[in-house]
Formats: sequence, C-alpha cells, structure tokens
Amino acid sequence: MTDQQTVHRPQAGEPEQRPLVRVEDLAVSYAAGRRTVPVVRGVSFSVAAGRTLGLVGESGSGKSTVARTLLAHLRAGSRITDGRVLVDGQDVFALSAAGRRALRGGTASVVAQNAGQALTPSMRVGEQVREALRAHGEPDGPDRVVELLRLVRLPDPDTIVRRFPHQLSGGQQQRVAIAMAVAARPRVLVLDEPTTALDVVTQAAVLDLVADLGRELGMAVLLVSHDLGVVSAMADEIAVMRAGEVVEHAATAALFATPQHEYTRALLAAVPDGRRPEQRRPEQRRTGGADRPRRDARVPGTVADTATGSVPPGSPVEPAVERPVVDAQDLVVRYRRGLPAAVDGVSFAIAPRETLAVVGESGSGKSTLATTLAGLVPAESGSFTYDDGTVRGDLREPVAARSQELRRAVQLVFQNADTSLNPRRTVGAAVGRPLRLFTGSSSRARVGELLTQVGLGPEYADRLPAQLSGGQRQRVGIARALAAEPRLVIADEITTALDVQVQAGILALLDDLRRERGLSCLFISHDLAVVRGVADRVAVMTGGRIVEVGPTERVFTGTNHPYTRTLLRATLEPGQTELPDVGDGVQRWRDAPGWTDHGDGHRTRNWEDA
Repeated sequence: MTDQQTVHRPQAGEPEQRPLVRVEDLAVSYAAGRRTVPVVRGVSFSVAAGRTLGLVGESGSGKSTVARTLLAHLRAGSRITDGRVLVDGQDVFALSAAGRRALRGGTASVVAQNAGQALTPSMRVGEQVREALRAHGEPDGPDRVVELLRLVRLPDPDTIVRRFPHQLSGGQQQRVAIAMAVAARPRVLVLDEPTTALDVVTQAAVLDLVADLGRELGMAVLLVSHDLGVVSAMADEIAVMRAGEVVEHAATAALFATPQHEYTRALLAAVPDGRRPEQRRPEQRRTGGADRPRRDARVPGTVADTATGSVPPGSPVEPAVERPVVDAQDLVVRYRRGLPAAVDGVSFAIAPRETLAVVGESGSGKSTLATTLAGLVPAESGSFTYDDGTVRGDLREPVAARSQELRRAVQLVFQNADTSLNPRRTVGAAVGRPLRLFTGSSSRARVGELLTQVGLGPEYADRLPAQLSGGQRQRVGIARALAAEPRLVIADEITTALDVQVQAGILALLDDLRRERGLSCLFISHDLAVVRGVADRVAVMTGGRIVEVGPTERVFTGTNHPYTRTLLRATLEPGQTELPDVGDGVQRWRDAPGWTDHGDGHRTRNWEDA
C-alpha cells in the first residue's frame, strides 16, 4: 500500500469465516514495446461465502483486471509480477490447463457487462444453457435447462429455450447469462458491470435475483461497477480503486457515511442524486441563456402544456407562447407489418433551447422515438414536423429523403461511441467527414476547434479510437454531431457506460454547449438521477405510449402515474443499503381514456386497476 491509501476494515462482531477468495498483494503489468506498464499494484482483499465485495473506481483503475484474475484470466500481453490469487484455497495461476478449465464456470463464474455480446447469436437459448451444463459434467436434460431458467425468474421458460438471444430483451439476456454462470453451482461469482445497460426496474429485479442466488448457493460475490447506487445496495464491503491501487476499503455503510480518502469523496460528489432537485448552477437552470427565464409551462397553451397529447382536438386554448422546434401528433412507428407498434399514438413537442428527457424501461419505445427523429426509422402514421423558423421539414421521412438543411439541423449522438466510431479512422477523419459533408470544408484548424470545444484538443486528431478512454470517445461523438452546426441534438443514453466523474464531465459539456449554441435536446436515459439534473421537462414512456409528462420537478415530486411511481421507487441512490421492492414486474393497471391535468403543464394519462 502507498502512503496515500486510507484503509478501513469492516467492524468486528461477525463470526470469522474462511474466505473463498483471497487476493494477496497482487501486481499486474503489461508490455508496451520495450517498457513494462503496471496496471495493478499491491491489491489485497478477501471475500467469504455469502458475502459481497464491491469494487469501484474510474475507467482504467484496474478493477476489471483484478476481477478477471479470479478466473485466472489476463489480457494478452499481461502478467502477474507479484502476489497471488486464491479461490477456494487454490492458487489459480498455479493451476494446470485442465485445472483452469474446471475453475472457470465450475468453481468461479463471471457475468459480463453486455450479455447480448456474451451470448452466441446463432444458438438458441436452451442450447447455450445446455452447453454450459455439459462443459462441467452436469445433467443437461431439457428439465434441468428449464429449471435453471425458472431459477433466474424468466417468464415462460419452455418458450424462452427455443428463442435466439436477439429475440429477448436486455434484461432477459442478462438473466440467461446468469443462468449459465450458476449452472454448475459455483462457489465464486464475478459480476462485471452486470446492469450497465438495464433500466432501473429491470436492474432492481436482476440485482434482487443475484442477491437471492448468492444467499441460496452460499457464493462469494465480487461486484465490479461504476454505479455507486448499485454497489451500496448490494455490497457488504467496498474497495475503491484508483490507478491500479486500492485507496480505501470499508464496510459499505461506513464508507458512504464517512469516506476517508479524497478520491472517494470526489467520486461521491460526482454522483447525481435523484432525491435532490436539479444540481446545475443557477445560471445553468435556464433554457437558452442568462436572459431567458426557465420555462415552467404555467401559461395554458404553451408548448409544455399542449405537447402531451392531452388537449382534445378542437379544444379552445390560447396561442402558443413559442413555436415548437419539433412537433409530433399521434405518431405511430412499427418495425414490420403485423408487429405491435413500437411507438403508439405519441404526441409531444420540443421548444427552442429546451431539453426534453424521455425515460422508461427497455422496450418502452424511447430509443425508437429517438431514431425516428433522426430519420433512421420511418414513421407509419401521424404528423412529425421540424420548424426552427429557417429550416422546415417532415420528420416522418427517412434521413436519405430529407433535405440537406434538415439533416444538418437534427443530429444524433449515439449511445455507444465504441461501435459508432470507425476503429481504422482517426479522430480527425471522424470529425472531418460531417464537416466536409455539411460545410464543404474540413480543415485541420476547424477540426481542432471542434475538438477543443468538447474538451479535448487539436492533438487528438491523429489518434485512433482505441487510443482514447470511453469518455474521450464520447466527446468525439459529440464533436462529430456538432460539426454539422445542428439546432437539435438527440442524446441517446450517452452516459450509460461511463464512470461517475466522466459522466459528470460529459453532462456539464452538453449543458454548456446547449446554452452557448442555443440547442434543443431530446435526452434519452434510464438514469433518473441524471435526468433530474439536465432536463427541463420529462416524458415517461411504457408500452410505446407516453403516460406522464411535465416540468422535471413536478414529475419527480408531484402526483404520478403508477408506472412513474415504479420507476422512482426502483432508482438506487448512493448510500441506500437495501434493494428496492419492485414486486413481480406484473403491470396491475391499464390505460383509460383521457388525461388528468395536475397544473403547471404536468399531466398523467388516466388509468384503472387491471
């Protein structure tokens, strides 16, 4: 340990148990040309059966490297330079090849961050679970496969076994991955960012499942996450990593109550807290600049009042105070004839310099709404228009059929910068292409200006995406969108995979750019704490329909639709040491005709008990 480390151990009083996991003074390095670069230094911890240790820290801190050593796995070019890793009493790096095969999935298993990528797309779910059983000599009959899927609470497992991964939701894919991980009843379970891409309701259900399995199977669990709310609710102890070292290790409640290390305090300070009103500076709490008051939709007939679809056609309303940039009425989007509508009769509007956030579970239709606005998915029916006073166009048209001016005005920042950037093209080429397309010029100086605007700098133009961190790649994605000089930016889950400090920087950047450029924004997110800090208004979607809309604080503190109440109840806040009870996930309400107006532009769709 270094002089800067502050280590606090859990309070005494619990019975002593032999740890299933013991990491002793671990050091890992990788080769970079002729140099050896240390990535983990002096890491020590232990995890007993039935206990969970949370490992947190920024991207590149070494937490995933440490976690994977429990399965005797190292990245190519890496090696152990000191210390050892013991799992169930065995030094995993001293095992033979056969011993390591028995370790992986037998004694210790891992649930990866992205189950969609971890599952084989060409194999049916049942066959993949059967393969995991067969690999460790476990009974692999149809009954055992269905039993495992039932164990992870998948609905109708007899049907699920016949499906391919792409036919499942993100939460269902993650449950299949957990079923495969626990197939051989391992003693140790490694969870590497297992809920990053999940909405809050699905996340709560998956975490509740993991907690129950841990107790039932008596597993030692190592949870790697950048989500401090998830870690605080799941872990008995937390180890905070920075630059390859553990800088603080404490019982969960003690760490959140009295963090000792300055880095831990900085992490906690960077986390948006959904229990508090928005945290932007006073001058940032305006839509469109210091001379513009925040729109609160108190005037009947304003954009925020009529954009809900709640005003019946022909109702007498006062003229709109400000013409919306985007106006959708009864919008329907369907991916294929015969399938249910992904967006079903949705009406909304976005005003100049306004951020409208859309929240909801996976499959609610929020990302479909974003991709339709971007022109990547055509609308089936309804009206969908763009008008900023200079550029006008029909947003039902696919992007290829839109005018150059409309394509330039509406730009999308993708969720995953890793897959949206060409790995073989430099950052300068990625930003220069839209510059050339929309302005006719892609000078190195202009590329450098854009990179500087997003907090990078001209020197990044010659780098490849693989040479950047996740937060830096996301900034390149924003710079690429800004190259067209848009009037409306669509941000689709742009902070999902980022650690809290990088996330805070990206959100601050987006807010600054919005104010400086007068941008409107459609902000898609499943993180309600983030939404509370950035949005002027919030629309809540489920089943392809908007069920609630209103000014952000009214939605977070007012009378809510039952689905919104479920979302708010499922949100995990740092320091919360118990998982929320979201029930069995069965919807116990159904839509009823009309809307209820709660005032100030806050409206909820009417509902009745199912």
